[in-house]
This record gives sequence, structure tokens and C-alpha cells, in this order.
Amino acid sequence: MKNIRKILIRDLIALFKAPLALLIAGGLCLLPALYAWFNIYSNWDPYANTGAVPIALACEDPGYTTDAGEEVNVAESVIDSLIETASINWIKVDSEAEARDGVTSGKYYAAIVFDENFTSSMYEGFLNGLERPRATYIENEKKNAIAIKITDTAVGNVENKINEQYISLVVSTLFNKGEKITTEIDSRDYIGRLVENVETMKTTVDDFSTMIKSISAANEKLSASLEGATGDLNAISANLGTVGEKITDVPDTNALASKLIAANATAVNAIGDSVDAIKTASGTDQANNKAKMYRQAAKHLQSAKNSVDTMSNSLQLLNSSSMNLSQSVVLTQLQATSVSLQANIDSCNEAADHAEASELMPETEAELAAQAKALQTNMQTVITQSMAQLGVELQNLSNSANTMIANVQSDIELIHMILGNGTQTIDLADESFTGIATRLDQISSELDDVVDVLYALSNAGLTEKFLEFMQGDPDAYGEFFAEPVHIVTESVYPVENYGSGMTPFYTTLAIWVGGVVLVSLIKTKSDKKGVETAKQYELYFGRYALFFILTMIQVVVIVIGNLYLLKIQCMYPGKFLLASLLTGLTFSLLIYTFTLSFGDIGKAFIVVIMVIQVAGSSGSYPIEILPEFYRKMYIFFPFPYAINAMREAIAGTYENDYVIYLLQLLIFAAAALVLGLFIRIPFAKLNHFVEERMEETHFM
Repeated sequence: MKNIRKILIRDLIALFKAPLALLIAGGLCLLPALYAWFNIYSNWDPYANTGAVPIALACEDPGYTTDAGEEVNVAESVIDSLIETASINWIKVDSEAEARDGVTSGKYYAAIVFDENFTSSMYEGFLNGLERPRATYIENEKKNAIAIKITDTAVGNVENKINEQYISLVVSTLFNKGEKITTEIDSRDYIGRLVENVETMKTTVDDFSTMIKSISAANEKLSASLEGATGDLNAISANLGTVGEKITDVPDTNALASKLIAANATAVNAIGDSVDAIKTASGTDQANNKAKMYRQAAKHLQSAKNSVDTMSNSLQLLNSSSMNLSQSVVLTQLQATSVSLQANIDSCNEAADHAEASELMPETEAELAAQAKALQTNMQTVITQSMAQLGVELQNLSNSANTMIANVQSDIELIHMILGNGTQTIDLADESFTGIATRLDQISSELDDVVDVLYALSNAGLTEKFLEFMQGDPDAYGEFFAEPVHIVTESVYPVENYGSGMTPFYTTLAIWVGGVVLVSLIKTKSDKKGVETAKQYELYFGRYALFFILTMIQVVVIVIGNLYLLKIQCMYPGKFLLASLLTGLTFSLLIYTFTLSFGDIGKAFIVVIMVIQVAGSSGSYPIEILPEFYRKMYIFFPFPYAINAMREAIAGTYENDYVIYLLQLLIFAAAALVLGLFIRIPFAKLNHFVEERMEETHFM
């Protein structure tokens, strides 16, 4: 220890005796601080001066006329709002060609050109095939790499603002139109009408299902009937002969006509007798005689009615013989005449009753006579002519019966085929109807569910809430949907500015640079002048003590300048100073040891280490985004631990991380001691040999 102190005192005396050397040493103590301060200050707030970065703006958009007749130009509005901001030096130019030429020549770092359909797409693009408003971004990547990142960020912000404006415009337009629709819906009770329509639809489906089921049931009966009909075809064919025989048994037409005419004559005569009796009754004043004559007239009319009923019954029997005659007109006439006769019979009996009571009026007698006369005339004219016509038709019917039988016989085979195909068709139809009925029942059940949902919506008041929502402020909705999520930034370890954030990196780098400068100008190998008995470790620590003192001075100057000159953010200045001093200790040991152990090769090695750590220590960029080589190697270098310890002091500590980082950093100091005290000893002769060979060149 005594020799170490002697070596240090000897070196300090020699330093102070040489003013120039002392001046150089002072410069060496200040130089690393200047390196750190200038770099920190240059990065203090680099994005605060982006307002000087020129970006051109050009508009090819002529504008757009809204439905209300308003002339709008969103592109021009965006350009005007951008020019008012100071974050970028936005410069409006007259045309796209001028903007492109300015970027190409380097006059502008980038340019934004708004397309000619920009505004129209803002208003109509959403409903016109999702046509997007288009703007072209032109950049000059050759001019400056970092500037391009700044312009990219600026253009990204512009894009976000345009997207927000676009969404706001679309939403407000939709809600403006939707407000009219919802007002109409609110006034018409669409939910109630919809429920009513669905219930009507369900009733229709149920009725249709019932009808289909009825048809299916009828198909079953029809199928059974067709099977029976198929079996009866032979019987039908056999019975046709019997029908022909029965047709030949139809009474002779002349005999039938004579019989009918005779009955008609009897009826005519009986009616005539009744007319005479009524006249006689009208000519007497005696009540008994009147009553007697009316009774007689009623008997004659009853006889006529019996004859008419006989003719009617004959025609009805003739009609039931399956010959399908056309005597319906005659039959109708006879039946009407029978009814009239019965009415006259009743009138005569009633007149007789009144005559006995001496209540009969002369006009009543005249009316009875007129009615009887009308019946007589009808029987003599209409009925007689109808009987003659009937005789002709009977003869024609007899002639066509045989032809009909032949036609029916020839169609028996066709009927067989029809019945067979009909049975197959009914079976297929029955399957289809069964499937349709099943599906209709399912639809009916689903419609029940729909009605339940609609009632639930109506009862829950959701419709009213929806209508109330749709009738809200369109502009407010536009602002909301343009930026629906409001992100609140909460900094866990806030850093006031970018310069404070970069202080750990540039402070660490400056300390390393200071160590490199010291070994470049001050010899690391100490001689034994005045300390001839000094051992190797004493020589090692004796010269290192001078490097340690100068390094600590460098560190203190850097830290004081950071805290009080630049006024960086630092929550724990004492911890920041301690971390910086331990960093200086570790770096000075490493640099001193490598230089002492390997000479100029060691100096070159520490420069290489510095270069690697500048790129891959995660001082400026996150280690996760760096190439794989750096992600694997950075833990074997001291920079990351020194930087992290200083970050803890500047922004705030987490548990024991500060202490852990410092202990990890000191591992490199221990490794330097092991190298300097033990490992370098066997390589001393080799190192001396290399130094002599280099000196022989006279330029190394």
C-alpha cells in the first residue's frame, strides 16, 4: 500500500510540475462533459422544432355541392387547418406538378396531394361502393432519414384527422336522415303494427295448414275410392247391357203422350166445371146456395189437381229411369199448376165459409172466377203444347241411348289408366302435403316466438330507447363515433423531455469516451523509479490511482453539468451521482486494464467495445427491435447496467432494481481486476515483444 501511495504522489507531482501537462489533464476532465452536454442538449426536445420541416400541400379537389345546395371543399378545409398548426411547416402550392417537383428537387421533404374526388367521396363514398377519399403522399427518402420519420408521423396524424372528420361526417349525415325516419316510426307505432301483421300471418299459416291436412285426409278417402272404382269397372261394363235392356223397356212414346193428354183433358174439364160452379154461386143471393156452389167448385178443382199430380208423378217416374230426359220444363209447369190449384181450392172453401156467414164480397167472387178461368186457359194452351213437345223428345232420347252405351264401353280402358295414374299421383301428393303441413306447423311455432320477442321488446321499452337514441344530436354522435374510445395516458415513470430520457445513455457514453481519451494520452505502465521494491499489483494500482482520480473528476463535472447546467429531470440526484461514479470506476478499470495488458491492441479493443455498445446497448432504441446479434450480446457488456441504474435515479426506482443494476455493473469491475492482477501476467512478455516490433516501424 505504501508503494501505491508513493507512485500516486510521484505522478501528481510530475503532473503539477508540467503546466502544459496539467492543462491537458484539465482539458481531459472537461472534454467528456462537453461530449455529454452537447448530445443531451441537441436531443433535449427534437420534435419541438419540427415546425421548420417543409411539407407541400396541393389540392386538385374542385369541391362538392350538398343536397341543401351548400358548396363545400373538405380538402381546402384540411389544408387551411394544417397551415394554422405550427408542428410542421406546411406550405400550400398551386398544383400537384409543383408539389412533385419540389419534393424531387429537395425543396420539400414530402408533399400531400388531395385527389379531385376527395370531397365528393367524403359525402357519397359510403353509399357509392365504399369509395374512399384519396390523398397521395409523396416523400423524398434520400434527403434525410430521420426527417422522413418525422414527416411520416405528421402525415399519419393528418390521416387520422381526416378519418375522424370522415366518420363524423358520415355518422352525422346518417343520423340526420335517420331522425326523420325515427320520427315517422314513433308516430305510427310500427311495433304494434308489426305484431298485428305477424299474428295475421300466423293465422293465415294455421288456416293453410288446416286446409293442407284436410286435403291430405281427403286424399286418403279418394285413394280408397279409386281402388274401389278400379274393382268396379268390370261390373260397370257388364251393367251397360242391362242398362240397354232397361232402355228398351221405356213405355211407347205415343201411349205415354196419349195418357198425359187424357189426364190433361180431364183436368181441363174439371177446371171448366169449377168455373161454371163459381159463376152460379155469383148469380144467387142465397147464402146456402152460394156455399154449396163454392163447395162444388172446390171439388172440381180438386179433381183437376189430382189429374195434374198424376201427370207430374208419371214424368218424375220417367225421369228416375236413368235416361236423363229434358222434361224438366213440363214437370215444373205441372208442379206450379198443382200449387195454383191448391190455392184456388183453399180460396173456394174459404169463400164457402164466408158465404155461410153472409160475409162474401162481390169483388172476391169476381177474383175467384178470374183465377179459375186463368187456370183453364193455362191448361188448354201451355200444358197441351208442352205435352206434344215432350213426345218428340222421348222418341229422340230412345234413339241416342244405344249410342251412349257404345261410347261408354269404348272408354273403359281409358278409365282404367286414369284410375291407376290417379292413385300414384294421390300417393305422391299425400307425401308432399304431409311435408308441407309439418313445415307450416314449424313456421307457426317460429312466428309465435317472433310475436313473443316483439312483445318483449315493446314491454321492455327498447323501441322507445332506440327511437330516443336515433333522434339525438347528429353532430354529437358524429364526434363520438369519430373518436369512440378516449384513451387517458397515465405515465408510471414520467420523464419531462427527451433530453432527460437520453441522459443515461450519453452520460455513460461520455464516461467511456473519457476513459479512452485518458489511456490515449497518459501512459498506463508505471516504472519503478523511486519504488524499486514495488510489486506488480502495486505498480498496477499505483498508476491506476491517477486514472481513477481523473475519471472521478470527469464524472463529477458531467453530473454537475447535467443537473445544474442542463437542469435535467432527476428524482434522486444522489443516486444518479453514485451510479455515475461506479460507472466511472468500472469503465476506468476496464479501459486501463485492457490497455495495460494488451497495449495498442487493447486500445483498439476498447474502441470496438464502445462502438458495439453505442449501437446495441438499448440506450436509444429498445433492445427488442435491434438485430438478433445485439439482442444476444448486449448482456455481456457494461453499458446496459450503467444506463438502467441511471434511469432508476432519473425517473424513479422500482423495488431493488437500482441496487441490482449496480451490482451487475460491478461484476465487470471485478473482471477487470482479475484480468489486470492475474491473467495479464503470463502475457506480459508477449505484449512487450509486440510493442518492440511496432516501435521498430518508427510510425506505430
